Amino acid sequence: MVDQPLPAGTAPGLLDIVLRGRPDRATLFQQAGLDADTVAGGDGHLTSAQLDALLGTAFTQAGDPLFGLRVGRANHYRDLGPLGALMAASETLEQALLVLLRYRELMLPYLALALRRGEHQCTLTVSGGEALAVTHTRAHNDLLLATLLALGHSLLGGRMPIQRVAFRHPCPPDQELDEYRSFFRCTLQFDQPANALVFSPALLGHSLPAADTARRRELERTADEKLQALRRVGGVTGQVIEQLHAGLGERPLTVHLVADRLDMTARTLQRRLHHEGAQFARLRDQVRMEYACRRLRRGDCDMPQLARRLGFSDIANFYHAFRRWTGCAPGAYRKNQVRRR
Repeated sequence: MVDQPLPAGTAPGLLDIVLRGRPDRATLFQQAGLDADTVAGGDGHLTSAQLDALLGTAFTQAGDPLFGLRVGRANHYRDLGPLGALMAASETLEQALLVLLRYRELMLPYLALALRRGEHQCTLTVSGGEALAVTHTRAHNDLLLATLLALGHSLLGGRMPIQRVAFRHPCPPDQELDEYRSFFRCTLQFDQPANALVFSPALLGHSLPAADTARRRELERTADEKLQALRRVGGVTGQVIEQLHAGLGERPLTVHLVADRLDMTARTLQRRLHHEGAQFARLRDQVRMEYACRRLRRGDCDMPQLARRLGFSDIANFYHAFRRWTGCAPGAYRKNQVRRR
């Protein structure tokens, strides 16, 4: 797995939902190779491998297959601190969801959120994070989706009715499905390409009972300051990742090309990445791996074409790189993903 540095200050907000009330926080941090005081203070960087280990350890030690669902459904917007307060101070549910998308990095820096509006349904999708093993687990998926719906309930001051919920993981055993049905109260779909909540567009216009324009503006300033601080810490790394995503399929993604697009020399770019605990080659590998995994989950993926798009001179080099990234050949990965559908 390729390491992506994340500002360590994101860890408390990110993990509080999982670790809330647990007496063994320090032990979990230690097992993940982290110093809890450093992370809580927001100093340094938290690698994606450390984040993966920390979340994975927390889920595993819970010893409960329904852990993610049970923790997620107990959440309230107040549990998100200032970000939750900002969402609640919004005028409508749509405005609150847009707040979540805008300040996603304060809560879920390793994932992507998207809100798609249609004539008959709206879809809130959670994707990304392919480099983290924990994002492929049932506990993680359950936690995300249950938390999002619980936030909707608390923001509206009652139930947020949804039409359908999509989970990336396979269907749980029959004896465990009743808890899913009881909480989500809608059609459940498993083995889906992405985690998602689907609901009526009419919900977007619902007024929120805690709406407060003056309070919202005050909280927005605070959130903007926090977001800018996070981006200053890991800003160059994030910019490089964006350029790498945008450049897939173009000419070879070299450090000189990306440096030119960021209006700096290659030497300056490498120095700034080193200062943030990142390396250009590793970031490029991460972007390539995530894209390859997405494409291979589709049964009709053309392997030679994929190799060319990722900038490999021949398919053998792509096979070697993919095995180095994931520990298995691309063909085996694809067969495993297709089998799980």
